[in-house]
Amino acid sequence: MSKLFAGARIRTLRRSAHLTQVEMARQLNLSTSYLNQIENDQRPLTATVLMALTANFEVEASYFSPDQDARTVADLQSAFPQVPAEQLSDLASRYPDLVAEIIETNTHGNNREEGPYEAVRDFFYDARNYIDELDRLGENLAAELGDPQFRLSRMAALLDATAGVSVRFRRHSTGPRRIYHPDTRELHLRTGLTDAQNLFEIALQYALLIHDELLHRLATPLPDASSREVGRLGLAQYFAASVVLPYSSILRVAEETHYDIDRIAAHFGTGIETTCHRLSTLQRRGQRGIPFFFIRTDRAGNISKRQSATSFHFSRSGGSCPLWVIHRAFEQPNRFVRQVASMPDGRSYLWVARTVQGPAHGFGTPRREFVVGLGCDLSQADRLVYSQGLEMNPESATPIGPGCTACPRPHCPQRAFPQSERPLALDLNVTADEPYQTL
Repeated sequence: MSKLFAGARIRTLRRSAHLTQVEMARQLNLSTSYLNQIENDQRPLTATVLMALTANFEVEASYFSPDQDARTVADLQSAFPQVPAEQLSDLASRYPDLVAEIIETNTHGNNREEGPYEAVRDFFYDARNYIDELDRLGENLAAELGDPQFRLSRMAALLDATAGVSVRFRRHSTGPRRIYHPDTRELHLRTGLTDAQNLFEIALQYALLIHDELLHRLATPLPDASSREVGRLGLAQYFAASVVLPYSSILRVAEETHYDIDRIAAHFGTGIETTCHRLSTLQRRGQRGIPFFFIRTDRAGNISKRQSATSFHFSRSGGSCPLWVIHRAFEQPNRFVRQVASMPDGRSYLWVARTVQGPAHGFGTPRREFVVGLGCDLSQADRLVYSQGLEMNPESATPIGPGCTACPRPHCPQRAFPQSERPLALDLNVTADEPYQTL
């Protein structure tokens, strides 16, 4: 087994806890000189020290894994496409603060400044798509509301009792699902929503009114007023999902059904997208589910939602690999399609994807149509019902990438653009089958 050097991550952990080396060494029952050697990668991280770190600090052992740098390395490859991934990975693990500055400079230098929605996606990504304080509040509220068949009526009564807001069901047939009128203190809900959707919208409004101070505090790290506003909405939606799909309950059902999404959705009366999104948040310390990646895309390949409980490196440019199973799902509507896929860095994953549609709004009116996908590391695949009958060997995996402009694969028949910043390998004497070759 190769030795694990994690000096930079331990140093970052110590500084985030505002500890000196002497103070951290005391907590870990180590000598200061030994901790200093570990931080400077002069000694590897041993199992004993790893156990001490996970016991004394709010981190899992995976925090110290090189896999945590996957997204960072992907971002670095966009800036330095000719540098081998191994060197970029070493740079990311040894100098995380410097690398963050490099990525920030490259992003702004290429006029790709993050908008508020991208900032909020990164916010949830950095939190491993799990917000403990909100999740526990939502779960506790669901327990107070009692049996699932009574939660909707009791949630409406609670909003009236605590915030003086009356809920009016089926008040409009088109337009937004939820409209709150501050002047009349009424919450109007659209016709046609399921009980789970109504409960979600009422719980969302409850969070915005009752937990407003908490939402503001949690959104404080976001960079500007616009992103903090989007963040407050995202956090309120997170709370609402935890009321509709309480943590312990959905984790229990997920494990019992081997993460059969149809059966989980039927159990809670929720839609496929809501269920998949919630499954990607099950990362409570000491009670973790499978660390999933969640994605939603349209037919044009625009990724409108992407969240990850681990280190899958999504494309930041909005595009996605045409060989990815999420595009094939449109060909088989309302069925789960599966794929074992490998990224250019050698990591392999199991992906499942399915189409979802919005409600019909009348003849001739287009319906919202997306594909949602859940992915996990191949090492977790045997826990899923979707692994049955698939070849789990990484050698037989479909090679995909983070998007054509960032993908380093030299021989891809589906390449739509050359890899960014690499010189073209154009030979006027040759007609090649593979387009956009680079040196």
